[in-house]
Amino acid sequence: MSDTHTQPLEIRPLMISRKMEIDWADAHTSALSFEYLRVECPCAECKGHTPDEARVITGKEDVSIVDVLPVGNYAIQIHFSDGHSTGIFTWEYLRRLDTQQAETV
Repeated sequence: MSDTHTQPLEIRPLMISRKMEIDWADAHTSALSFEYLRVECPCAECKGHTPDEARVITGKEDVSIVDVLPVGNYAIQIHFSDGHSTGIFTWEYLRRLDTQQAETV
């Protein structure tokens, strides 16, 4: 089960800033760039079935989000402008991406 820090209240893809904002139940707000979300897509095509199979995704600076669809009550599926749409982004994974992105900035 998810705890409050991994429960989103609102998800907003912002086309002008090219960021997806997520308001979490613990009052934190994430701002994940579209490029970062595309590069960190968790699908098997991008991440592989083992760490050795993971691909380095590049050239996604101009990618946009075309659609965001709910997957049950635990995740979203993001459709990107480059045609990629197979990743299932769980709430826990999105929150982890937020932490990782903050560490690299």
